[in-house]
Amino acid sequence: MARVELSIARMRVMEEELVLHLFQAAGMEARGANGAFFQDEDNILLVASVEGQPAGFLYAYVLEAPHLPQPKMFLYSIDVFPDFQGRGVGTALIEKLKGMALARGCSEIFVLTNASNSAANRLYQKTGGIRENPDDVMYVYLLQQEPLLD
Repeated sequence: MARVELSIARMRVMEEELVLHLFQAAGMEARGANGAFFQDEDNILLVASVEGQPAGFLYAYVLEAPHLPQPKMFLYSIDVFPDFQGRGVGTALIEKLKGMALARGCSEIFVLTNASNSAANRLYQKTGGIRENPDDVMYVYLLQQEPLLD
């Protein structure tokens, strides 16, 4: 089997076309790139490429707490595109993020997923993730906002 060139890069500057492509390829709604995301050093967007073609991405946030001396990192979302699944892309993204979290002084990385998402659960376990509480429940508060005027 031929070795495939996999690279992971942090996006530090907004490239709107690429950002929209990533999120649309992952099946997410993408109304436009948010330039403010890239202005905060604690917001992280990592893009995996295989032979120069986007293969997946993750985004994460460094979170400070008023009662802890070290920040934590929240892995908000990771997506590997179907043509690249099972080829180590997700593992490489998480390993890169783990290195960044250590360098930033984070005490841990945490991520939420559904028990029914077997692929995500396998990835997180394979990369050293520990399920701390089998009964975690997440609530979401949807906030109604007025549309922004141009």
